[in-house]
Amino acid sequence: MEHEDESSAAPVATVARRVREVRKRRDLTADQLAERLRGIGLPWERGTVIKLESGYRQNVGVAELLALAVALDVSPLHLLVPVDNRPYRVTPDRTEDSNTVRAWVRGEHALPGMDTHAYETEVAVQDMQWRISGRPRGHLVERGEAEEREAHEAMARQLETMAQTLRRGF
Repeated sequence: MEHEDESSAAPVATVARRVREVRKRRDLTADQLAERLRGIGLPWERGTVIKLESGYRQNVGVAELLALAVALDVSPLHLLVPVDNRPYRVTPDRTEDSNTVRAWVRGEHALPGMDTHAYETEVAVQDMQWRISGRPRGHLVERGEAEEREAHEAMARQLETMAQTLRRGF
């Protein structure tokens, strides 16, 4: 496995460990996982899966991470970041707890020390609506006219507050 210190997990080592754990939990062989990956357009062979899981492969591309998640029926987030709260090496010089990193990857909040104003300017409109009205579980919930109007008014108030905050920051 990729060399890592005892106190933190590096991203590629975490992906390798999580792929192996999920693959075994799904009762898949390395060959079966490779076959699933080929079926969705990623030309991996059994040896590539084994090299990743054993640490001989030192990188995983974004397209590969997404394909692995599809093939294993899991969120990419839960391959990338440990599902427990162990320390996680975000960069070679920065370690955060896994819960903080998962929230950052989900777009829920900036990492400590990041420029919050800059971070908040890159939020999708849908995410902004979910912050205001609450993130729905499963499919989007149908709302009545009064609920929809109330949600829009709340969003308008939130957007105005954010705009005022941003104006003060620049």
